[in-house]
Amino acid sequence: MSDCICSSCRNLKGIIDENGAVEVYECVYGYPSEKCDSCESGECDLSCANYINDENEEGMVVVRCVTCGRELHKMYSDDEEGRYQCIECFLKESN
Repeated sequence: MSDCICSSCRNLKGIIDENGAVEVYECVYGYPSEKCDSCESGECDLSCANYINDENEEGMVVVRCVTCGRELHKMYSDDEEGRYQCIECFLKESN
């Protein structure tokens, strides 16, 4: 058996609960099999057409904070457009 393909995939995202903790993970594209959602073994022989290695940095995108212009690195590439803020500017604006 090999490690679960989902354990090293960039498309697996943590779902943040009301306490700010991540206890559940979900695939952006859905799991490659129905068995994956309840898998506890951590091992499988599945392959996935949407698999992107989590260790590769090729998907990182550089954006800038709209407030201070600081360079930020998105963890993955997507088609979303919008305002990006660094943590410091976001916290200053929130107060």
